[in-house]
Amino acid sequence: MKSKTTTAVFIMFILGIFMGAIDSGIVSPAREIIENSFGEGRNSGIWMITLYTLCYAIAMPIVSKMADRKGHKKVFVWGVALFGLGSLLCGLTNFYGNFSFFLFARVIQAVGAGGIMPIATTVIGLSFPEEKRGFALGMVGAIFGVATIIGPSLGSGILGLAGINGWGWIFFINVPISLLIIFLSTRMENTFIEENKPMDLAGAITIAAVIATLLYGLTNLDFFHLSTSIQDLKVFPYLLAFILLIPVLVMVENKAVDPVLNIKYFKNKKMILVFMVAFITGIGMMGTVFVPQFAENVLRIKVGSGGYLITLLAVFSGISAPLSGGLTDKKGAPLVLEIGFAFIVMGSLFLGYVATSTLSLSSVIIGLALVGFGIGFTMGAPLNYLVLQSVPEKEGTTAIATMSLIRSIGVTVSPGIMIGFIVQASKNLPPRLTELLQQTMNTAVPSMGMPPGLVSNGDNTNAFSNLQTADVTSIVDRLKSGIQHTVPEQVSPMVMQGIESMRSSIENVFQSTLNAGYTNMFTASAIIAAVGFIITALLRRSMRTAKANH
Repeated sequence: MKSKTTTAVFIMFILGIFMGAIDSGIVSPAREIIENSFGEGRNSGIWMITLYTLCYAIAMPIVSKMADRKGHKKVFVWGVALFGLGSLLCGLTNFYGNFSFFLFARVIQAVGAGGIMPIATTVIGLSFPEEKRGFALGMVGAIFGVATIIGPSLGSGILGLAGINGWGWIFFINVPISLLIIFLSTRMENTFIEENKPMDLAGAITIAAVIATLLYGLTNLDFFHLSTSIQDLKVFPYLLAFILLIPVLVMVENKAVDPVLNIKYFKNKKMILVFMVAFITGIGMMGTVFVPQFAENVLRIKVGSGGYLITLLAVFSGISAPLSGGLTDKKGAPLVLEIGFAFIVMGSLFLGYVATSTLSLSSVIIGLALVGFGIGFTMGAPLNYLVLQSVPEKEGTTAIATMSLIRSIGVTVSPGIMIGFIVQASKNLPPRLTELLQQTMNTAVPSMGMPPGLVSNGDNTNAFSNLQTADVTSIVDRLKSGIQHTVPEQVSPMVMQGIESMRSSIENVFQSTLNAGYTNMFTASAIIAAVGFIITALLRRSMRTAKANH
C-alpha cells in the first residue's frame, strides 16, 4: 500500500467493522417489540432481519467491486454514510413513520454495510507486510467475532436502559459512530484506483438475482422436512430460479471486461477449498445464537440471564483471534484453521454431552471457552490471509467480498438446521408431560382421571398450547394456567396443588427433553467442524504440493 496507515485510520476501520458486524445481532432481541409497535405479526416482522441479510449479501460483491475501481476510501466513506443515514431513519420510525418505511431504512443500512467489512479487511491486510499481515487480520477477526457474538446482549442492554418504547436507540447508537468514522477518514488517502473500465451492470443485476433467490429459498427451507418443504411456493420456485440463473451468471461474467464476480476464483482449487471452509465457518458462527437458551435450560436460570454467558464466548474468541493472527504469520493459515476446528469439535462435544449431564456452570464455561477459542482461530485472520495471498492486490476487496458472501450463505443456512434439533426434541414434551400429569391426577383426584383437555398422543391441546414459549423456570406455572380451565372448579385446587408438588419432576422432564435436542445440535456442530478440519487438511496438502512444484 502506497500511503501509510496511521493509528487514526486503523481505528476508523476497526470501528467500521464493529458497527457493521454488530447490527444484525443487535436487532434480534428487539424484533418482537418492533413488530408490536407497528402492529405487525411474526410473518411480516421477520422481514426486518431477512431483508437486511438479503440486501447486505447482494451489496457486498457489487460495492466491493466499486471500491477496487473508484478507491477504497471513497466507497468506504459512502458506505458508512449510508449506514449512518439508514440507522437514523430506522430510529426515527420509532416515533414517526410506518413499517414499510422502516424496512426501506433497513435496506439503506444494509447497502451501506455491504461495503464496510470487505473494504476495511482488505486495506488493513494490505497495509502490513506479508510477515505481519496475519496479526493485523487477527485483530480484524477479534473485533468482528466479538461484535457478532455480543450483538444480541448489547441490544438487550440498550432496551433495558431505554425501555421497550425506546427501541429506536439500538439504531441511534450507530449515528455518532458513523460521524466519527467519517471524521477519521479525512486522514486517509484514496487508494487502489484502477483504470477506468466499463461498469459490469449486467453482472451486478444478475448476481443480485442469484443471491436473492438462493438466500430467500434457503431462509424458508425446513431441513428436517426437506421433501415437503422444498415443494413450498416460498422455496421451490426460488431455488429453481437460482439454478437457472447460474449458467446465465457464468456467461455474463465471462464476457464482462471487469466482472463483479470473477469466475476464475471458482476454477482455482485453493480458492474453492477456502470458500468451502468459509461456508462452514458461517454455519458455526450462527450456532452461537442458541447459547443463551442452552445455558438457561442447563442451569435453570430465568430467560435473559443466558445472554451474559454469550459475553464469555465473545471474550474467549476475542483472546484467540489476535493469537491466531500471530500464529498465521509464523506457521501458516491452514494450521491455524485446523487448530480452530479442533477446538470447536472438542467444545461442541463437551457442551452437548458433559454440560447437559453435569448441569453445572463450570462445565458450560469450559465448553464455551473451547468453542470461543475455536471461533477466534477460524473466523478472521486465516481465511482473509489466504484470500489476499491468492489474488492480485487490485482484486483484494472483490475476492474478500466473494468469500464473505459464501460465509453469509452459511450464516443463512445455519439457523434452519440448528433450531430443527430443538423443535424435533420439543415434540417429545407433550407426551412425556401427559404421562407425568396422569400420575398427578390419579394421586390428587383418583376418581376423576385425566381431564378432557389433556390427551396422551402428544397433540397440542389447550393445556400445552402456551408451552411453546415456556422455559424451565416457567413451565410449571404455564402448565397450571393451561390445565386450570380444563378441570371442574371444585377439584381445581387439589389438581393445582398436585402439580405444584411435582414441580421438580416436571422441570426435570422439560429440561432433559430440551437437553436431548441441544445434544443433537452440538453433535451436528462438531461434525460440521470436523468436516472443516478435513477440508483444511486437504487445503494444506494442496498448498504444500503447489509450493514443491515451484
